[in-house]
Amino acid sequence: MTSALRALVWLAASAGLLLAGFAVFGVALLAPSVIARGELPGDVQREALGAVFSGIATQALLPELALTAATWLVVARVAPRLERSGRALAVALPAVAALWFPIVGRYLFEMWRPAGPGTYAATLALVAGGASLALLLPRALSVALAPGCFAAPLRRGIVEAR
Repeated sequence: MTSALRALVWLAASAGLLLAGFAVFGVALLAPSVIARGELPGDVQREALGAVFSGIATQALLPELALTAATWLVVARVAPRLERSGRALAVALPAVAALWFPIVGRYLFEMWRPAGPGTYAATLALVAGGASLALLLPRALSVALAPGCFAAPLRRGIVEAR
């Protein structure tokens, strides 16, 4: 599999996981109120929930995911040791996602206004954490996306210290 195709598969699988996870998270948040009321939301409420879901997905989650993945592909070439180590990958990829959040939160996530440091930190954890988890899971589950698959190839005669 070529690197470009591998990267597209990684991004597509991660986007699917991120959106599915977000939907499950949303249902988990809404379930107690639906159970308490004893009825499902009406048409207007479902439409409003759909707009909120779409807005969060397109303004925050998917841009965070795409920017983190694109940056990671560059990092993997520049610092292949981070890419080749599963532990380093598990720390560095969320760090890259966290670095992108201020830009995504400020310029792309138009429907969000932080109410203070706590709200900012919680949203950072949810958006960057969700994106990085969605990017890490396919890497952990697929041999084709295993750590090291995006690293620059080692040159002959050079053995990289672990």
